Amino acid sequence: MSSLKSRLNFGVFLISLIFFGFLMIINIIFFNSFGQDFLESRLQNDTDALLANLNPDENGRLTFDEENVNPIFLQPFSGHYFRVDLENQSYLSRSLWDKTMAGTSLNLGENRINEIEGPIEEKLLVLEGAYEKEGQLVRIVVAEDFSPITDSLKTLTIALVILNGGIVLLLMFIQRLIVTRGMGPLQKTTEELSAIGAGEKDFLNEKVPEEVLPLVKEINQLMIMVDNRIKRSTTALGNLAHALKTPLALIEQSASGNIEEKSAKEIKGATNQIKRQLDSELKRARIIGSTAHGHKINLKNLIDPLIETLKKIYQEKNINFTISVDEKSIYVGDRHDMMELFGNLLDNACKWADSKIEISIRKAEKLEFFIEDDGPGISKEKIREIETRGHRLDEAGEGHGLGLSIVREIIDLNNAQITYGRSEKLGGLKVSIRIGAS
Repeated sequence: MSSLKSRLNFGVFLISLIFFGFLMIINIIFFNSFGQDFLESRLQNDTDALLANLNPDENGRLTFDEENVNPIFLQPFSGHYFRVDLENQSYLSRSLWDKTMAGTSLNLGENRINEIEGPIEEKLLVLEGAYEKEGQLVRIVVAEDFSPITDSLKTLTIALVILNGGIVLLLMFIQRLIVTRGMGPLQKTTEELSAIGAGEKDFLNEKVPEEVLPLVKEINQLMIMVDNRIKRSTTALGNLAHALKTPLALIEQSASGNIEEKSAKEIKGATNQIKRQLDSELKRARIIGSTAHGHKINLKNLIDPLIETLKKIYQEKNINFTISVDEKSIYVGDRHDMMELFGNLLDNACKWADSKIEISIRKAEKLEFFIEDDGPGISKEKIREIETRGHRLDEAGEGHGLGLSIVREIIDLNNAQITYGRSEKLGGLKVSIRIGAS
């Protein structure tokens, strides 16, 4: 049962069935008990009336006045019967016609209720009792047809089954309408996802119920993340193609003529430029490594492998890394972005540092990152230039300055802040980042 509507309907049906079934059983038991109590009360009244019709004769013996009994006892097979047993005589109701009814052997003061089959095979409720009047023992058996009450109970049971069944079906119908109406936003979101897949929309509408809103926001954030990665990848490929275009053209021009007449130095320089560009991209790939997003990221565990990789890449510099990371420094978000952010900043620091790099991460109201090196640093007028894509502060050095512009993209994507300045401790560049943490 994969449908949410079917699950909810089955749940309502099951709960309603249990509830109304239990209610129906209670009603049947109650009405049956009520009917039996009511009938017992009537039988007791009939017994009292029969006792009242017993009067002593001139010899002091009790006699029964049959003319003053309830007329119902005079109608043949009326369903109301009695038997009165005196010490010397027994009396039967005329309603028994040619049938008889067994007496009772109860002792004085005893009584009991039971059920027997009547003269016309009807179901009778019988009250038996032994009483004393005028010092004489009187045994009375009074019976009444119980079938009308049982028939009424059967009718009531059928009515309750139909009524409760109708209520269950009505509840299921109403619940289905409510679920269908309540799931309307989900259906609309599904349609919007199809529209996004068809290229008709860019993002999901966030005007949805609060229960659905977190899901919609996560999907939108994921699409933003994917979109930004695609843009960065496209831009990086474009930059790489543009960077290789000139040296390739030079090689092609040099190779089109007599190589011996061309400058071997120019060809070698062009090929070295291509090699440096490819090496730079390979370094970035090695630094970034495997990725995952939307996880709790322990920044200490993320930075340590980066440092080890950078030590191998820049082993000729023998850089000394000092790391200070607050234990509470947990970032919830895209691991790929954090890898690129730290990878590019640390790679840039390694390029310019002489021998020392310090990394500090602490958790206050926001996560704060500080990366400092003992390199030459930069002047204030150059701060904006290092954020410009494709700009290089040192045309003779390796790299094309793309890393810091990628850093800017990641900072903007995470609504963070980044500042560049001079390190008071080491004298080189200091990069400060403040980013909100979940």
